[in-house]
Amino acid sequence: MTNDRSRFFLTAIDADLGCPVLEAAFDVSDLDDLRAVLGSCADDDPELRGSYTIDTRELEAIGERFGVTFDRGDRDVHLQRWHSLRAVPYLVHTGYELPLLLDGTKKFARFMDLYPPHGNGNHDEERFERYVAEGLLHKEVYLEPFPKPHQLEDGGVIEGHRDVYYTPKGEEWRIQAWRLVFAASRKSEWNEDFERIEGMLFGYEEWQMDWWIAHIREEKKAHVAAEHPRSRAG
Repeated sequence: MTNDRSRFFLTAIDADLGCPVLEAAFDVSDLDDLRAVLGSCADDDPELRGSYTIDTRELEAIGERFGVTFDRGDRDVHLQRWHSLRAVPYLVHTGYELPLLLDGTKKFARFMDLYPPHGNGNHDEERFERYVAEGLLHKEVYLEPFPKPHQLEDGGVIEGHRDVYYTPKGEEWRIQAWRLVFAASRKSEWNEDFERIEGMLFGYEEWQMDWWIAHIREEKKAHVAAEHPRSRAG
């Protein structure tokens, strides 16, 4: 496995489905070399963990500096650093929600935005609207107000969360099932059982959920070990 600090990906995004359709990986030995290409937009991101939209000039500069060839066509291009989700041995739904809903692999998707809308939101809702209008997807929206509105530094006001749910037609029951699961989890504590039910509602296969829960257990063990290292005999 590559060093996650050194590997980056150029990703071309499908205009209709909003998901990656083409990628090219390249390694960076010095983050400042890549920072020089990105300019001031990366000033607040010392580890370059964010996602960046790359224009034609920046793409050419990356190609020259890091020796990567990438034929974007007329697609938008994003730049992202390696993420641990890439080590999962199956396709994680994140970023592929729309095409997976349309082909029936994914049975349920949820997005949490803010309202009134602030910034770009958390998903490209307009891309989903076409398929909702065509009757291929079912959509429900729920608003959950904060106890009191939140005042932003720019003068804006956020009043609460706006939860948006999608399912393929015929799978609408999953939305209410999820809301019951979430309500139950708020009364106790999120655990492996809730995690598995959530995965079942999303449409993950059993072996995928088995892998994910085993992974969570290992992550917890590693965290506990780091927080409470055993004393060593001198």
